[in-house]
Amino acid sequence: MEAFISSFLENLKQKNFQQLAAGFIAHYTELASEAGGIISPEMLKRIQTALTEGNLQAMLDVIQETLSTAENAALEVAVIGESGTGKSSFINALRGLGHEEAGAAAVGVVETTTKKTPYQHPKYPNVTFWDLPGTGTPKFAPETYLETVGFACFDFFIIISATRFSLNDALLAQKIKERGKKFYFIRAKVDADLDNEQETKPRSFSRERVLQQIQDCCLASLSSTGVPHPRVFLVSNFDLCDFDFPHLESTLLAELPAHKRQAFALMLPTLSDASIEQKRGFLREQMWLEVVKSSALAFIPFAPVLKGFDLPEQEACLKGY
Repeated sequence: MEAFISSFLENLKQKNFQQLAAGFIAHYTELASEAGGIISPEMLKRIQTALTEGNLQAMLDVIQETLSTAENAALEVAVIGESGTGKSSFINALRGLGHEEAGAAAVGVVETTTKKTPYQHPKYPNVTFWDLPGTGTPKFAPETYLETVGFACFDFFIIISATRFSLNDALLAQKIKERGKKFYFIRAKVDADLDNEQETKPRSFSRERVLQQIQDCCLASLSSTGVPHPRVFLVSNFDLCDFDFPHLESTLLAELPAHKRQAFALMLPTLSDASIEQKRGFLREQMWLEVVKSSALAFIPFAPVLKGFDLPEQEACLKGY
């Protein structure tokens, strides 16, 4: 970061605006995570144009808009599944809560979800998981399900099963796709399947073979009901860092709008060194943009004086980090 800022300041002094623009784009591309950063392609283009034209105020406005939008982004996640699929456990795991903690989604052996229920993240109030009933009941028929639950407010849908996916799951996925939303199939409780298989067939047990069989069964059932090229993620709610959850995490980050990626990455439980590095990457990007802002402000007449030092803002920033 220091080398870039030194070069950035030198180019500002010399008014080498073409080099400013090229250097900014190159460094940001290197800085952003593999899943992408918080600056959308459209915003990045606006920054490049502003720097090329030497319009520092326009660049600052775009950076501030990007940071504010990412900080205030709301994330609404719909989690759909029948009774016993592990839906509530999945929601609690993502929120970092035990089943008996205050505010946890109800977990039981009987149907516990009869209406859509919001569960706010305990640390990131802008992130909400919605526990939705499964389809197939008179109140939640597949034909009217999305309208009944108010599909427009959700950013994406997670459809959970603990066995093979049903025809209703496939029909729901098709309707979600028709409305331009993303959906992801989660096959939960694979750890229990592995334990059962190992207990009943200890001599022939193969972890890789069992997982492949589960995957193949899910793909076959979805393909046979008309879902083209289905993606199924195998997950254990008791060990999120195992199986396909890391792949699900990177897929969601890549497919979310740029301004919502940071909210998603930061709210996830700290599962592994990779997840810690993911969080650090987004905070590093945010910090870098703040430094670029401060550097450019020094070259706008009276801007540092007008801006001043905002102690509450700095305290909030430190608390966030």
